Amino acid sequence: MGSTTATQNRALWLSSFDKPLELINLPIPDATVGSVVVQVLNTVIQPYAEDIHTGKLPVFNLALPLVPHPSHIGRVYAVGSDAVLAKPGDLVFFSGSIHGRDDPDVGIIQGHHGGEGDSGRKLMQGEWRDGALQQYQKVPLETIFVLDEQRLVKELGYTPADLHELSFYVIGVGAVCEAAKIEAGETIAIGPATGTFGGISCDVALARGANVLALGRSEEKLQRLEKQLGNHERFRYVVMTGDDAADTAAIRNATPDGRGIEVYNDWASGGLTGSPFFSAAIRAMRPSGRIVLSGGPAGDVRVPYALVMHLNLKIIGKIMVTRTGVDLTLKMANSGVLKLGKRGGSTHNIYGLEQHHEAFRHAKKNSGFRVYTDIAPNAW
Repeated sequence: MGSTTATQNRALWLSSFDKPLELINLPIPDATVGSVVVQVLNTVIQPYAEDIHTGKLPVFNLALPLVPHPSHIGRVYAVGSDAVLAKPGDLVFFSGSIHGRDDPDVGIIQGHHGGEGDSGRKLMQGEWRDGALQQYQKVPLETIFVLDEQRLVKELGYTPADLHELSFYVIGVGAVCEAAKIEAGETIAIGPATGTFGGISCDVALARGANVLALGRSEEKLQRLEKQLGNHERFRYVVMTGDDAADTAAIRNATPDGRGIEVYNDWASGGLTGSPFFSAAIRAMRPSGRIVLSGGPAGDVRVPYALVMHLNLKIIGKIMVTRTGVDLTLKMANSGVLKLGKRGGSTHNIYGLEQHHEAFRHAKKNSGFRVYTDIAPNAW
């Protein structure tokens, strides 16, 4: 499990949205000041990854060519001279969210999202262009988190695939804890709830002591989610009909006191235009409630101006997570409050870089909450 001297860096190269990914050899990056080179052990493939690579999701603002894909679990291969904690051989989680060091308002997701405007484009096309679908990735020093290998691997028995579930949990923590600032005893509606991030956010909210209402159109999927979450006593679901008045009433009726929800966390997917549940959910809000938009749909949502004003509602956009949020996620995983891998009922189908076409097809057809498809550029 230790670091070794590498002779090549196999990588998946995206040169054009009109061409398939190509497996090539790239130079092994050098660990300069402020950076770390990590031997990539595992990264989970999102079901929409192939759509990004073919240009069907321009919202990600990728400027080609590059090695795609965001975060990973890896082992430190080399560190820059200013590293004070990380050292070669450390097991780490790399969070792909990067901010400009001289302008923290500029943000990208390495190998995955080009940010906004000229500044985001400059940051994406520079030092931090290439993502996780390679054997050795150079990343900013401040974006890695040294993991407690004794606790997570030797005691809890997690593999790199299990640990990369953290990449989803940190996004849920960003939405539920950082943006919504959920408190124990509050009620949060999450929808659509049966996808990966919706399910993750339900799990995070339950772990923080909240009452959770999962919103979805398929009762079968909602029942499966309920079972996956252990038939938790603070979990309920609402089958949405598309009738805003009826759905608003159903959400209110499902709250502990019938008075509505303090938080609505929207996870409308990238394949949608607008949000299917926003209109009903916002009308079920309690005064001073928080609406957190975390999905990736195209188009717009219609906001009831007077309602937002009269109820003092906050509408918050949240795409990633801060370092504090990642630290919180790791604490929850170390404590066992968040259960990964088999302990949480997850399954992983793992592929090598050479099998990437099969991996992308599998991810598109089979992904969901606790159902993952992974690529392992290096053996564990």
